Amino acid sequence: MRQYKRPTEQNRDPYQAQPLPVEKPVAVYYRQSSEAQIGNISTTLQTVDMVEHPVRLGWTPERVIMIDMDAGISGTKKINERPGMSQLYQMIEHRQIGAVAAQDVDRFFRDVTQIESNIFMDACRRNNVLVLTPTMVFDFDHPTQGRYHMQMFRDQAQRAADYLEYHVRGRLVKSRHWRSERGMWAGRKIAPGYMVDMREKLPDGSRNPNHRKYIPCEPYAEVIHTYFKLFQEYDGSYEHAWQHIQANGPFYPELTDDLIPEGFLFRQHFNWRSPTTGRLCPSRGGLRFLLVNVVYIGHWIHKEVIVQWHNHEAIVPPDLFLYAYNRLSPTDFHGEVNPDYQPYRPFKRSPKSERNVPYPTYSGLVFSDDIPELSHRRLATSWNSWSQQYQYMLYFPSEHAHLWNIKTHIVDPAVDQLLLERLKATTLDETSWQEAMQDEKQGGHNDVVRIEQEIRRLKQEQTNVIASLGKLTNDEMILRAQAQYEAAAHRIEELTCELDELKSAARRQKVITQARPALERIIEHWERVPAHEKRVLFEAFARHINITRLSRTDKQLTIYWRDDSTSSEIVSRYSIGHYWDDYELAELKQLIEITADQVTILRAFPGYTWRMLIEKYAYHFGGNGKRYNGLYKGELKYPRKTRWEDTDEYKAEEAQTVGVSASTVRYVFTFCVTAA
Repeated sequence: MRQYKRPTEQNRDPYQAQPLPVEKPVAVYYRQSSEAQIGNISTTLQTVDMVEHPVRLGWTPERVIMIDMDAGISGTKKINERPGMSQLYQMIEHRQIGAVAAQDVDRFFRDVTQIESNIFMDACRRNNVLVLTPTMVFDFDHPTQGRYHMQMFRDQAQRAADYLEYHVRGRLVKSRHWRSERGMWAGRKIAPGYMVDMREKLPDGSRNPNHRKYIPCEPYAEVIHTYFKLFQEYDGSYEHAWQHIQANGPFYPELTDDLIPEGFLFRQHFNWRSPTTGRLCPSRGGLRFLLVNVVYIGHWIHKEVIVQWHNHEAIVPPDLFLYAYNRLSPTDFHGEVNPDYQPYRPFKRSPKSERNVPYPTYSGLVFSDDIPELSHRRLATSWNSWSQQYQYMLYFPSEHAHLWNIKTHIVDPAVDQLLLERLKATTLDETSWQEAMQDEKQGGHNDVVRIEQEIRRLKQEQTNVIASLGKLTNDEMILRAQAQYEAAAHRIEELTCELDELKSAARRQKVITQARPALERIIEHWERVPAHEKRVLFEAFARHINITRLSRTDKQLTIYWRDDSTSSEIVSRYSIGHYWDDYELAELKQLIEITADQVTILRAFPGYTWRMLIEKYAYHFGGNGKRYNGLYKGELKYPRKTRWEDTDEYKAEEAQTVGVSASTVRYVFTFCVTAA
């Protein structure tokens, strides 16, 4: 069923322009194409005059919003590529303004495709926003004139784009490129150390062959030459050379126009000054760019390509320039890989042959769980060039930092000692040795039975494959059956070799018989065993080493043996200048104030004498200048120079022999058989 609507009233007169929305804010848009244009007469027209223009039309100064974030941005860019235009577009869409003003339409857009200008006009039309220029008020939402205003705005934006495309780029820029391709200065920045010869004719009236070409500017040229020498003196470190220049110079001279010869052009475009002296000098990046600029050996560059070789007079000798170029540029003059590239390396790895310390024995076998999110983290082995020692380091891969480190000369001897104790306990314990021999014999018998059963099963599998071949007609199934038969045959061959090895009881018995005397000789001459052989022994008996940080100086070293047992020892780095952690001081304070026995206190702080502990307590908690005498109220069993390692209790604990299981001894047999 058709539904009818109430007739709409025409609120606007189609033959009159709507009044200016002075009750709403107006935005003034400012844009300059390049930074070089900022501050010219156009800047004044767009900022000062255009701000006064809405005020003359009826807006109050408080309602005029200046948008000046697009200084140095081309009008060919899209709306979202210009921060000022993006802000203006959002204000239009949110109906925060009633009008937008600019010096001309080309300040808004120079878009050849007209896509961005149409988007802008559509937003103004939908939100009833006027566009003001000094000569026109565009009302894209006008009932009768809206389409005409849109066409006018589009035509003016098109003319601005055409001017840019055909006149600026097609003629002016093309002429500039023509000059630059022929080695002539075309208006760009002048390299420090040079000035431009602007004379078309020489004094005798003849044509000047160096017209618009670089000529050395003597005060600057000498400074540039010195910069290259400094770079060479600092062995190719431009950072060190730059720091020297910042502090000691030489600095760029302060030249004025009256010091430049007539007919020559000099432009000082750099303004970096030394924070130490306040004088002109290159910035850090400027020095690096200067040292690889081929203009200083007479070549001319256009669009990053050398277009004229030996175009003007050089101010740096070729060998001196190439020294700097080959240390800073990975590409040669043609853009290819520079075969002579030798970058400066401030931290050179010292050759291992020049280190007087042997390489760590257990590198790659040491782990730590101190990083919760990286459990069982392998410790890196690094060379400490300051202390001239190797160290195991717990490294944070994401933060490029380490949590802690410990010198290898502390860890490796401790591991050697624990390994020696394990060898002694394994070899000298007669009961464990006999149990291991019985286990070895029983284990060998069990292996023989297992392998014989596996061989019988594989042979039966081959028989079944042969029996099924007569029933197969599919080629793919026949190929699969053949592959299954060949795989079984290969496995039977491997098991047969293993069975022959197990049945050689005489050889195995001989190896086991010789294992014990061999280990006894190793134990007797332990100090003479090479480091790589100790590592082989360790890998035969143990899986890995784990280190846990207990305090700043103490770390717990735990060895995980292959029989699932462990051995632990606390290793310490003692230093008189060690600063104790807060919890260490709190523990010492508590033990002394509760009058714990002397042995307990010494056990808690191994490596420190009794006197050192009491003096540490007196320094932090004694107060009133008390000496350490009389601070401890308990019974003193040992003199003041006694350490925990000197007490009878420590020796008694060390004397206790830790039982070794037969499985540990069996690893000895495995190791000896493998070695044999």
